[in-house]
Amino acid sequence: MFLLVFTSAKLYAQVRTIRGHIVDEKNIPLPGVSVSEEGNLRNGAVSDENGDFVITLKSANNTIRFTMVSYITLSLQADAGKKMAIKMKPDTKGLDDVVIVGYSTQKRITNPGAVSSIKAAEIENIPTSSIQNTLAGRLPGFTAIQRSGQPGSDAAQFFIRGVNSINNDNQPLIIVDDIQYTYAQVAQLDPNEIETITILKDASTTAIYGVRGANGAMVITTKRGMISKPTISLSTQFGINQVIQYPSYLDAYATAVLQNEAYINDSYGLASPLTLPWTAADLKMFKDGSDPYGHPNVNWQNELLKNSSTQSNYNVDIRGGNSKVKYFTSFGYFKQNGLLRDFTPTNPDDDGVEPNYFYNRVNFRSNLDITPTKTLNIRFDLNGRFETINNPNGPLDAAGLFKELISFRNLSAFSMPVNNPNGSYGYANQSWGNGYVNPISRLANSGYKRNYNNNFNIVAGANQKLDFIAQGLEAKLNVSYASNINEHRNLQRDPTTLPAFYYNSANNTYSSKGNNRFPVFTQNVGNDVFNNSVNSQLSLNYDHNFGVHRVYALALVNDISTVNAADVPVNFRGISGRLGYNFRQTYGVEFDVARNGNDLFRKEQRYGFFPSVSAFWNLGEEKFFKKLFPFIDLFKFRGSYGLTGSDYGYPTVLTSIAYTLPGSGTFFGNGATEGALVNADVTWEKSRKTDVGVDINMFAGKVTMSADYFYEYRYDQLINQGAIPSIIGQTVPRRNVGISDNKGFEVEFNYRDKIGAVSYSIGGNLSHFKNKIIYISEAPDYPYLAQTGRQIGLTKGYKFIGFYQVSDFDANGTVRSGVAYPLWSTIQPGDMKYADLNGDGFITAADQTFLAQPNIPTYTYGINLGLNYKGFSLRALIQGAWGYAINVFAEGTDIFNGVPQPLHLQSWTPSNPGNAIFPRIGFNNNINNRTWQTISDFSLTPGSYVRLKSLEFGFQLPKKWIDKTHFIQNCRIYTAGYNLLTIRDTGKFQVDPEIAQGSNAGTAYPITANYTFGLQLGF
Repeated sequence: MFLLVFTSAKLYAQVRTIRGHIVDEKNIPLPGVSVSEEGNLRNGAVSDENGDFVITLKSANNTIRFTMVSYITLSLQADAGKKMAIKMKPDTKGLDDVVIVGYSTQKRITNPGAVSSIKAAEIENIPTSSIQNTLAGRLPGFTAIQRSGQPGSDAAQFFIRGVNSINNDNQPLIIVDDIQYTYAQVAQLDPNEIETITILKDASTTAIYGVRGANGAMVITTKRGMISKPTISLSTQFGINQVIQYPSYLDAYATAVLQNEAYINDSYGLASPLTLPWTAADLKMFKDGSDPYGHPNVNWQNELLKNSSTQSNYNVDIRGGNSKVKYFTSFGYFKQNGLLRDFTPTNPDDDGVEPNYFYNRVNFRSNLDITPTKTLNIRFDLNGRFETINNPNGPLDAAGLFKELISFRNLSAFSMPVNNPNGSYGYANQSWGNGYVNPISRLANSGYKRNYNNNFNIVAGANQKLDFIAQGLEAKLNVSYASNINEHRNLQRDPTTLPAFYYNSANNTYSSKGNNRFPVFTQNVGNDVFNNSVNSQLSLNYDHNFGVHRVYALALVNDISTVNAADVPVNFRGISGRLGYNFRQTYGVEFDVARNGNDLFRKEQRYGFFPSVSAFWNLGEEKFFKKLFPFIDLFKFRGSYGLTGSDYGYPTVLTSIAYTLPGSGTFFGNGATEGALVNADVTWEKSRKTDVGVDINMFAGKVTMSADYFYEYRYDQLINQGAIPSIIGQTVPRRNVGISDNKGFEVEFNYRDKIGAVSYSIGGNLSHFKNKIIYISEAPDYPYLAQTGRQIGLTKGYKFIGFYQVSDFDANGTVRSGVAYPLWSTIQPGDMKYADLNGDGFITAADQTFLAQPNIPTYTYGINLGLNYKGFSLRALIQGAWGYAINVFAEGTDIFNGVPQPLHLQSWTPSNPGNAIFPRIGFNNNINNRTWQTISDFSLTPGSYVRLKSLEFGFQLPKKWIDKTHFIQNCRIYTAGYNLLTIRDTGKFQVDPEIAQGSNAGTAYPITANYTFGLQLGF
């Protein structure tokens, strides 16, 4: 009995309650610090919103551990009779920084993979609607190209480590809080909701995604609640979007002179010269403006567009929680207006019809974490985005208003006056004007085309610690539902039937185009996208330290079922696993594997196996190295090798030839039509990835560096069988025989320091990739026609070698012997001249080859600058790219296909044969000089640019100022800019170096510079 009482008393004495208070380096209470018993980490607590904690020790050990991300871990002795006072210091070395990897996290010091990440706080104030636009130049290995500035359609296309698919299968996997997103969906996200953005680049980080990991992955985590008093954050932005540069076009007089010149040149070889369209009197009136109605001179760009538009952004966040419930709720509204001028409709009843470009977006998010017990965490997330994109119905060209502005057939400077003398709208009555109604009338009176894109997601999950089975073991279940419902609602009039009148200034008369009354509006409503997916994930995670040994593991079962409208559901499922070990944070090895697939493929080969192995050696932890270089905190070598795949965009497999009934008439009557031959063994692309890298931290985190070399070998690419001749009389299927590779490097450097009250930082990154086609099924007639051995994305065409000169022709105007000429056109001096690659004396399709450089940058870089002084802050990003080709053809180049530009004044003439940059002027009737029909490197120019991508200047009001309000906790005002300055080299073309690709060059909505003023309040 005595022994029992003694033993009970001893046990009771060992159960001791310890209280304490935790603050940060500024003596501000620090909530959310993990407090645990050394040697018994299952026994723990968390500091509350006031920084206070209570823990009951259950063993004889008096040591308590205090841990928190970005702070140095402390282990201190406790005294049961005293309240502990703890001050935690920031971890300036950054060794314990956590990075996101597939389905879990890793500390930077022990992560063996190639990862780049950024906190959303660095980009949330940049005034652009799309997240991917803000990332250009900030992350090594990330290439972003913005093809348009149109509201709602300005999101950049982006790639991770360039491109390596012959099939254009290069879109990275995008995961947002365990839900897979598309390019368009990630562009809808509000940066204010985001916590971190991470780019996964090598096999060790993407093999676990298996058949969807070949193109790298972007993993986005959103903000969650935290232990703190409820805080309300309000932010507002208002800004101006300023056109960086509109192209310059020639006025009516210069256009008419060039048109006459074109008719003279087009008379070459004709028995009777063509009648000139304009007389000397016409030219005089164009020049002096004496007949503004009969000889108008209109700058349609100025008449239809403004130089700037407005945008605004508003957010309300509520965040907080305690040890049981944590919450984050956010509401956001974004609006961006277009560059179209505000035109008054002819019919006053139409005043409420909005024909301008605009983009509206409403975002909401609610992330809730419930901890009913110390070992169970329940998660419930709701989020959605609802956007409206408006476009005018007035443009006649399917490519939109900016295609019209650059098209000579639509809007030349003399096509029509802005208004007739009586105020009515006219139309283009010239033979080349197609009778188009005045664009102001069309834009003011034709209504709009409006798209509504709605995205709604739910995530529910539970995380149960299983320390009673094994310390560090936990089970996790996540179920998510994602839906997209996109529809259009258009209010339209046919813009070709609007009333229009031609005014004849010679006799002061009007003639109607035909319809003198406005037609009624018609409504067009329809569903464009309706899909949803359900993603279920069940996983076991294990992470435990055995002294200096750490072992971690993951086993995950994943199932995604996607339904697109009335289509049969597509199911993706598989299992993934990870096993890792490291010793004393010095040596480590990790194995990742996935076996997954989808039912697009044949049952017998539906699943693939995707393994990877990675390892690291942290030389900085070796004793001899620490002694020799005590200023180096981290010196880690890492490497990885593995297999990933991509099923993106692959078709449903047909296992037998399809027949269509009834077939067309034959000698034997009507019968079945046989479809293409079938390849039932279609499979996914596969990629073997190799990466070696080094990470270095020095001087207590002041200097960080990282460098990587990577090599990717992609095979089993599904391509056409060009090597099989068409003489077999049947369409052959695509086969998985394509092979390409991609290699390159990335380097990143950051330096931060402090001088007195001034802290500053400077960083930079450089990325390079170069791909190569190793095998593509082809049977070229000449070696220079082969794609094998070349880069992906090259343009096929002729090599431009100058212009035909007078000396190339004899006295009769015939091309001299030995001078190659094309068979498709009549050639005269001043026409474009191409290389005769096969030497047969003629220019034919056999003389084409693959030209210049690829269509996306092979080098990208960024320079980041930061400066803080007391409450003032300054951030800047300089971003640039080079090593690619800009392709400008059709309206972007060809005179009288497009509106004449200044470059056309430097065309070839007999008096200027040596300095010409454009061929002789013709009225777009010589196929040889049409860049959209005869493609050559005349329309290609090397692309390079550098932009002041973003600049932000802010001021945090001193606490003593805002304390007087008794309810405002913080207040910051700032001004920010985006795309502020561009230095570019685009040769003879007036194009933006990002937009410029093919017919899109000069016809796309221009990219704008953005200037914003913002206010942030915390309560």
